Amino acid sequence: MFKRLLLLFIAITMTGCASFNTPTDASASNQQQWQFNGKFAIKTPEEKNAAKMHWSQIDDSYEVNLYTLFGISLMNINGDEHQVTITTSDETYRGRNAQELIYRLTRWHIPVNDIPAWLTGKVNNATDVTLDDQGNFYRGTILGDDGRAWQLKLSNYKMVNGQRRPHQLLLKSQDSYFKLAISQWNIQR
Repeated sequence: MFKRLLLLFIAITMTGCASFNTPTDASASNQQQWQFNGKFAIKTPEEKNAAKMHWSQIDDSYEVNLYTLFGISLMNINGDEHQVTITTSDETYRGRNAQELIYRLTRWHIPVNDIPAWLTGKVNNATDVTLDDQGNFYRGTILGDDGRAWQLKLSNYKMVNGQRRPHQLLLKSQDSYFKLAISQWNIQR
C-alpha cells in the first residue's frame, strides 16, 4: 500500500506542469526554471505515509526524486506535458498525465491538474477564495471530476529571488489529505 500511495503522490504532483495559469506578476510569467526540497504526507482512511522529495522543473520538463525519511531512494519521476514516467528499482509506469495515472493505479478521482501552478502561488480554478494579508491565495474549494469538494490551502509564503512562493500546500477532502512542506526553493532567472 505504501508504494501505491507514493505513486499517487507522484502522479498528483506531476500533472499539468505545462498548463500554468496566468501569473499574477510579470516576474513569475518569465520564470521557467525552479526547484525545491521538501517533505510530503498522504493520509487516507486506510493509511498514512510520508517521504522526502527533490523536484527540478525546466520549462515543461521536470524530474522528481523521492526518498525515505532516512534518505534511501524510492523512485525517480520524469515528465513533460505529454507523458509521466515513474521508475522504481523494479517497475516502470507511464501515463499521459498525472490525473489519468492516479485513476489507473488507485481508481481515485483527485483534482490534481493544477498542482504545479499552485506551487507557484497561482490558483484560478477555486471557489470561496480567501486571500492572505499580502493578497496571495490562502484558501479555496476545488472540485474533483467526481464532484467531491476539496479544500486547498497555500500558506507560509516567503520571498524567493524576488517572488513570493508558498512553502506549504494542503489539499484536503472529507476523509483524505495531501500535505507538502517545502524547506528550500531555488528559482533561476
